[in-house]
Amino acid sequence: MAAEDVNISVADDYLDRFPDVVRRMKKAGLKVQQQMDTIGVVSGLIDPSKLSDLEAVEGVSAVERSKQFQLPPPDSKIQ
Repeated sequence: MAAEDVNISVADDYLDRFPDVVRRMKKAGLKVQQQMDTIGVVSGLIDPSKLSDLEAVEGVSAVERSKQFQLPPPDSKIQ
């Protein structure tokens, strides 16, 4: 199954332990693409079957699946 793009929010009371939370996310199966420790957000890829493991990581407050959109070309009939 293809990996899914996710954005994860770290709980405010865990921001001082951000590297530890990221380490636990990786252990849960997340392939980290970007870490934004200032705002407490991590983005990455994960196998959809491991989403519940990621959500259960101590310090994770939310896991959001990224949405992708494809617009039709400008010369298409539907705009």
